[in-house]
Amino acid sequence: MSDRIINDVESMKKFRDGLIDTIEDLREQLKNTEVAIEDVAKTWKDSQFVKFKEGFDKDKEKINPLCEKIKEFEEDVLLPLENILRRYLDL
Repeated sequence: MSDRIINDVESMKKFRDGLIDTIEDLREQLKNTEVAIEDVAKTWKDSQFVKFKEGFDKDKEKINPLCEKIKEFEEDVLLPLENILRRYLDL
């Protein structure tokens, strides 16, 4: 294992931006999937679909808290570290 410190501000910024994009994409995809499932639920009422929808609804409840935790990590950990690194490197 390496004991070197990563001090590439642009890589950190790119990583943070990627996390933010991932959160936005995940929330958008969740919204689109919810709409699609609700449309299907209007006509498809067999037991397998009901079971699938219940599983989706259960999993869906985990996505927003996960997005919030990722956002908090980006804002509360990575952004301050990037700012410290910028000051250290005098950027």
